[in-house]
Amino acid sequence: MMRRIFSCVVLVMMAGLALLSAGCGGQAERSTRITVVGWNTMADTFREQAKAFERQHPDIKVDVQTVDSDYTRIMPRLSAGTDLPDVMVFQNRDFPTFLNQKADAFLDVTSDFKGSKDHFVPASWDAVTKDGKIYGVPTDMGPAALFYRADLFEKAGIDADKIETWDDLIEAGKKLSAATNGETAMLGTAEDTDFFDQLLNQAGGHYTSQDDKTIVLNSAEGKKATMLMQRMVQEGTLKNVQSWDGRLLAMKRDQIAAVPYGVWFAGTISSELPEQKGKWKVIPLPAMDKGGARAANSGGSVAVVASNSRHKEAAVAFLKFCEDTEEGETIALKHGLFPAYTPIYSSAEFQKENAYFGTAIYPLFAQIAAEIQPLHRGPVSLESGKATKELIQHVLSGANVDQALAEAAQAIAQATGLKAEK
Repeated sequence: MMRRIFSCVVLVMMAGLALLSAGCGGQAERSTRITVVGWNTMADTFREQAKAFERQHPDIKVDVQTVDSDYTRIMPRLSAGTDLPDVMVFQNRDFPTFLNQKADAFLDVTSDFKGSKDHFVPASWDAVTKDGKIYGVPTDMGPAALFYRADLFEKAGIDADKIETWDDLIEAGKKLSAATNGETAMLGTAEDTDFFDQLLNQAGGHYTSQDDKTIVLNSAEGKKATMLMQRMVQEGTLKNVQSWDGRLLAMKRDQIAAVPYGVWFAGTISSELPEQKGKWKVIPLPAMDKGGARAANSGGSVAVVASNSRHKEAAVAFLKFCEDTEEGETIALKHGLFPAYTPIYSSAEFQKENAYFGTAIYPLFAQIAAEIQPLHRGPVSLESGKATKELIQHVLSGANVDQALAEAAQAIAQATGLKAEK
């Protein structure tokens, strides 16, 4: 009798342990882990943001992985439609291409972020919006300005505050060249398309029409940008420095005195040219015409959620923390990212002095960001690079601008299947 009772007790205990084990197993299954990918600074930023996020959401774990900015680990997965990370980062100029080709791969987050749109620089939404729906959130931006060597300007008798237009800068470039026996040019252009894009943005131009069906690079605005670059070369203001490294070398050797670039270039200057601390200053880009726009964008990223993510709510919650809270954006600032999230602009971290430049530079870039108009690239960014670089090289060498623009537009049209504007 006692043996049977003991056996029953053992069975009950085992059943209880089984139920408890099942309960624990169910709880373990309910724990959530999301995968987030980004490159370089963005990945480092996500890692620190993840630690802060996990303190608020102990039931969610964030695995941040570093990938390259050429999307070599993302594109095969997009093509296959499987094994995508929960959260992905794209350059804002590239994402419209992916969105056009694989819109169903990205989660529609309109309902999650429509109430937050006024928290961000208006122009930053263009890259993640299609047919009125929002497929991602802006992370950082690259409002552009003119970085210049104050000491070289002073020696040449140039007052930076009087440079309001590109015409003014061209005249200042002649003055600089004369003062240095031709050893120093005002600007240097490399093999990239960044300077052209800034001018196109200022001129009000675009790569494609708003419906993403037509290449409009060969527009009046495109012609205005390319003719200005050609004139700069002809009048000695713009020197071809060939490459990114060539630009830095020219800056180090005092061969160029100014660089029009995004806010992130401040970190490049301070890290690559520490011996020139205190010599660099910043003013808004010159305008195309007196009183015209002095703002343009050069850089920035967006973050998106995979539509087939098994943890969509957790992924969206993480993005909201990173990009739509002061705590998340303060971390981004510490890593040198310029937020598209405007409430952070009034924070002490945003307003603090930059030791290299001897002044707070972010407030100026915040003013510029507010004036930026979208440069609509449409779904052609990945395919347009080669044609645009060739366009610039042709123009800089003195080719006919109309012909060069028409050829570039046709080349992009052939690569993308879109039509070129006549």
